[in-house]
Amino acid sequence: MRTNPALTARCEESESQRLCIWGRTRSEQQVLSRRTATGEMTRVADGCYARADQWSRLDPVERYRRIVRTMAALHPDWIFGDMTAAAMHGINDSIRYLDEIHLMTDRRRHSRDHGRLRYHLLPDDELHGYQVVDGVRTTPIGRTVFDCARRLDFPDGLSVAEAALRQGLMTRERMMDLCRELPGYRRDKALRAVRLAPAGTENGGEAYSYAVMLDEGFVPPLVQEEIIDPLDLSRRYRVDFSWHTEDGRFIVAELDGRAKYTDPEMFRNGSLSETIIAEKEREERIRLVADEVVRFSFSEAYRRHVLVAKLEAARVPRVQASWTRDS
Repeated sequence: MRTNPALTARCEESESQRLCIWGRTRSEQQVLSRRTATGEMTRVADGCYARADQWSRLDPVERYRRIVRTMAALHPDWIFGDMTAAAMHGINDSIRYLDEIHLMTDRRRHSRDHGRLRYHLLPDDELHGYQVVDGVRTTPIGRTVFDCARRLDFPDGLSVAEAALRQGLMTRERMMDLCRELPGYRRDKALRAVRLAPAGTENGGEAYSYAVMLDEGFVPPLVQEEIIDPLDLSRRYRVDFSWHTEDGRFIVAELDGRAKYTDPEMFRNGSLSETIIAEKEREERIRLVADEVVRFSFSEAYRRHVLVAKLEAARVPRVQASWTRDS
């Protein structure tokens, strides 16, 4: 295939700016279409392209952010909100929310949802109070948390609030104040998510699982409790979730993280075999201390009934049969 120096230069410039490439003229659009047909380029959004080999190296969240940055470059007056703003703020890493682009508008410019674009009304006095994050106009962190927590299901809303707490972007008290003050429906739903976020999970999967446990009526677990190795008192292990029951039992629940076995950067001493052995030893030592150890995957937490069955089998205490579901 013949090289196109101009196209290559544009691609390299866009990649350095973490943007996609788009056709500025009909001729460029035709070139991009032809290169896409050959597999050299890939169409990643309406009118947006990237070199296929470069795009394949990006994780899903960065791909999404790159599309959003490109849209912001093409439409400098757009303000992004909801889970799109959360992704730019770094408090949304859920791949389940990377298919839609959320835009904030006033009544004059409001539009029906179409394609992957979702439109939300923003009060007029907030339209000029946007925050620029990584070159993109977004709703401020407080409005972003409030909107996500009131619109999403409880586990996802709590996960966004928890991410903001985890990264120290805002205190719980300030988030609670904004959830009371900002205009918007479902205020109680947002307040519940912010109030119950544990402020101690290590990642979004743990935050989501914690919220499912609460939603299903289990006693709130401790998060990241430290356990002393009974065979080597100098060693400590932190467990994802734990309960100390009234009858004296100690129950541990662990969310299986696949990355530790698939991401070479997380391998112990760069070795997968060492990683597996170390994890096996860790679990054996925890089982010497805990009366019950429950292991579950994120998909089991997402489907709920499997996680619930495992926790019930371990006799994790419940405060009620289940929380009333958010509408």
